[in-house]
Amino acid sequence: MDDFSGEISLNLVSDDVSNFPSRKKIHGDRASRVKQRKESRLDREKNQGGHLLSSSASGDNRGNLKRKQLSSNDDGKNDGIETFKKRKGDSIISSLFRKNPEIPNITGSEVDGLSEKVFTGKTFKDLPIHPYLVSNLEEKHGFHEMTEIQRRAIPVLLRRKDALIKSQTGSGKTLSYAVPIIQSLQSRKIRVQRNDGPYAVVIVPTRELALQSYDIFLKLLRTFIWIVPGCLMGGEKRKAEKSRLRKGVNILVSTPGRLLDHINATSVLSLRRVQWLVIDEADRLLELGYERDIAQILNALKAQCPDPPQTVLLSATLSEGVERLSSISLNEPERVSVTDAQASRQSFPASDDTTSSSRAINSDASEEGGAEAFAVPSRLSQHFVVTPCKLRLVTLASLILWKCQFTKPGSKMVVFLSTQDSVEFHSRLFSSVLASSPKDTVGKLQAMAMGEVEDVGDSDDDDDDDDSEVDGDEKKKKSSKGKLKIFQLHGEMSQKDRSRTFSEFSQTTTGVLLCTDVAARGLDLPHVDWIVQYTSPGSTVDYVHRVGRTARAGTQGHSLLFLMPSEAGYIQELNRHKISLSQLQPGTITQHLLSHLEELPSPDADTKRQKPVTQEEAATYLQDRFEESVLRDAELRGLAGRGFQSYIRGYATYSKEVKEYFRVSELHFGHVAKSFALREAPGKVSGVAAKVTRKTWNRQEKPKKKPLSFKQAMLNEYSSGLQKGQQTKVATGRQLKQKKKKKLMR
Repeated sequence: MDDFSGEISLNLVSDDVSNFPSRKKIHGDRASRVKQRKESRLDREKNQGGHLLSSSASGDNRGNLKRKQLSSNDDGKNDGIETFKKRKGDSIISSLFRKNPEIPNITGSEVDGLSEKVFTGKTFKDLPIHPYLVSNLEEKHGFHEMTEIQRRAIPVLLRRKDALIKSQTGSGKTLSYAVPIIQSLQSRKIRVQRNDGPYAVVIVPTRELALQSYDIFLKLLRTFIWIVPGCLMGGEKRKAEKSRLRKGVNILVSTPGRLLDHINATSVLSLRRVQWLVIDEADRLLELGYERDIAQILNALKAQCPDPPQTVLLSATLSEGVERLSSISLNEPERVSVTDAQASRQSFPASDDTTSSSRAINSDASEEGGAEAFAVPSRLSQHFVVTPCKLRLVTLASLILWKCQFTKPGSKMVVFLSTQDSVEFHSRLFSSVLASSPKDTVGKLQAMAMGEVEDVGDSDDDDDDDDSEVDGDEKKKKSSKGKLKIFQLHGEMSQKDRSRTFSEFSQTTTGVLLCTDVAARGLDLPHVDWIVQYTSPGSTVDYVHRVGRTARAGTQGHSLLFLMPSEAGYIQELNRHKISLSQLQPGTITQHLLSHLEELPSPDADTKRQKPVTQEEAATYLQDRFEESVLRDAELRGLAGRGFQSYIRGYATYSKEVKEYFRVSELHFGHVAKSFALREAPGKVSGVAAKVTRKTWNRQEKPKKKPLSFKQAMLNEYSSGLQKGQQTKVATGRQLKQKKKKKLMR
């Protein structure tokens, strides 16, 4: 796909879409014609009291006006029937239910999927490990029964063998390597000293997974306090980490970039005693571009360690890069996999650590053209909903209200979106509209318009401030109001905010986490009831990783995949990989709005409109509240504009595996703008450049920012922002021409 060389405009749509101006019109002498139309409109408004149409207007003027309205119309294609929209200034209030594409009835979406046995009936007492460690696992942390992957992997690692492990999500893979490491270190004849330095190194791709793995080691080592764990990751102060390393760390959990930085620059870090090396989420590490970093870490270990360390590799997929990494890091490894009887015939069993998904290549899959079969938790109920683009926002909001606010007790939900800008916009919008009580919505919107409200990005912030000033009874009274909690998580947030969000969402019993794929792999978020994929994943592997945040360790969980009518074929792609889903109708979700009208936000101004009496009117009512909020708040409107742009760019970066189901040419830009609560025509949305204060969102929009290319957009939006140094600088076409010219001149 060619790179963007300018702002997102209507020329991305194919030429057969007749409701937008043709490319010839867009790239013609547009400036002069716009000027003429402006002058003509001002003259008419001055002479006729501001009316756009009058009985005295000429036929030519009427025709021009009609064409202008069709050009900016965000509803369906021009089929010869003119439908004027309600206009307020330059905004367009289009119908939510008119001229939407038909929702296809998808049959055969349920297939026989793969399943894995989670628990075995065996206990940790059956393993040759220290009784203190057993009592800590069973009495303090409630691990009374081993999972299948733990039963298979722990004995292999206790025999000091290298291993390549693979299993489904939520099966306790972190314990499968944490228990052998602790057992081997506490059983040493010469007790481990803190100043000895690292005996075990665990490499993980994300900061949140580093914190999670470190916390597990911290809990398991309470009975062996002389063994000290430590954590290194980007975003933290290097000076503090150097001080920690100087004091001594025996089990080191780190992201690869920060570990390599300390290996090269911190003299107190010695790897000569390292006996264990764990590479967690190997496939994800390679996807994020850490292959060279891991190779350098392996070279440093080879140079400093007299004996090669025991190595454990955990990966969800067997890509060429993972195979290459295993060949250079593992020595005659044992391959551990948990599969059902069907997958027992496969030649290569493997496993992915705390990631999500267990893929088994079996004979049935090979007969279907080599499609890999994925196993998901047996207690995971998977659903999909096909909804027109204009209805996406209100359907998502209805689902959140239904499951997290209307239902008692409220559910805990994770919503995956494609881009950081989209996360920020939806978090801000839902916090300002859904998380507010109906009575104070008007005052809050007015306060936002006056600039009095600075931080509405996370509804929990206000709760924390209030809780510090009230006693326990008032806290209970406040929580009983059922205020919706909105959290956000993406790679461009500061490390402090990311850690706080991860901690608070893990501890809450109900709420919504809006996030990018930074939270898709490895994270163990307790008691998550629903996984919502509002933006479709880039591959089937990503789908399984996302849904793996629920139904963990044998618990019940639900997932919902949002699709547009043009994307309905993606269900067949999932079926090819033995993933079974059942279809939900949009009306099943939005019907709950009508029965809870009193709990919906109130209009921002007094209106004599009749209360909604149908399901469609209730959905339109909520959509109007979103659009009013965006219209009033300049910062929110800027976020909506950037979210719209980044969504289009991200849509163009789908992998070849699913590209045929997600085509930019199928997108209706006017309907996409509607899904971001925008009333501007698509051509005007790209010009939105409202500045956002750094204090509020830690983001600053630079004036006249040059639009990103497709490749740059893919790096920025899908790298999760884990390490800015990993984002490759992409040369523009002009820069490449200049370089070529310089070479010719030499």
